[in-house]
Amino acid sequence: MSKKSVITFFGFYVINQDEVGVKLTLGKYTGLVEPGLGFCIPILQQVVTTKSSIQTVDLPSQQVVLNGNISVTISGTLHYRVVDCQQALLEVSDYNHSIRQLALTTISDVLGTKTIEEVRGNKSAIAEEIEQVIRKTSSRWGIADVDIRLTDASMDHNLLRAMMRETEASKEASAQKIRAEADQVTAKIFSEAAKTLASSPGAMTLRVLQTLSDISSDKSTVVVPIPYELTQGMLQATGEIKGVTQQVKPTPVLAEIALSGDQLFCFCPSCNHKYKVTDVAKDDRYDKAPDIPGQQLSCGRCHTMFSIPKLRVS
Repeated sequence: MSKKSVITFFGFYVINQDEVGVKLTLGKYTGLVEPGLGFCIPILQQVVTTKSSIQTVDLPSQQVVLNGNISVTISGTLHYRVVDCQQALLEVSDYNHSIRQLALTTISDVLGTKTIEEVRGNKSAIAEEIEQVIRKTSSRWGIADVDIRLTDASMDHNLLRAMMRETEASKEASAQKIRAEADQVTAKIFSEAAKTLASSPGAMTLRVLQTLSDISSDKSTVVVPIPYELTQGMLQATGEIKGVTQQVKPTPVLAEIALSGDQLFCFCPSCNHKYKVTDVAKDDRYDKAPDIPGQQLSCGRCHTMFSIPKLRVS
């Protein structure tokens, strides 16, 4: 109960330290009463008291439809204190019930304008907004020090999982974008560094020496220094040998051929191994020839390169 009548004994009464009250004479307000021992005229006067300390009200869970047609279940706790006993006891029939209903209605109205992201991530700001609305009305009831805490905001599990997947996808896309931008910047820096090193042989030498110094700091690694000029000479010599090798091409030897009936054979110039070329028709070309005349072949026995000569059959 938000208020109670004091029991008197021969007109005397006692009010506790955490209480404050009003005195009514024939039902009319005649003054405030303080904690301690007091006296009132029996039958003619009545003393009504209420708590002056901070009171706590548990707000039951209620479903609220947020902006975006998302339904959540939310609960909370309300704290307040009576600072004007006359208004609290005489201006409203039951201030405790009234402020409780006011808090529930205000929560529903304020949250109806918020999105689920705002409710989940900024509860303190929303609670402050709710408190400001409650204070405007509760001040007329002699109530102050209003403090509200939103303790729970839950939603359907399927909807929650869908929102979590959406959040993860958004974060992953943002991370990929950041990595791509970092790779682009890194590639640009490496490209500029490569151009600088390529244009300055001395810089390349210093870079090689720095790399060797970094490697040598590891005691488990054995470093064998090689002069930079020697490596350049080796690379140049390798390139020249490769060029000469590419220029020298073996000249295939013409194979001997023999005609036996309608079949044409060729012989390896080195090991004299016989190969059947094709059946010969009575015209100017090989019929169904798997190997075109003049094509280079390699002997399967001695690996000698030879070429099938052109043959004209008359």
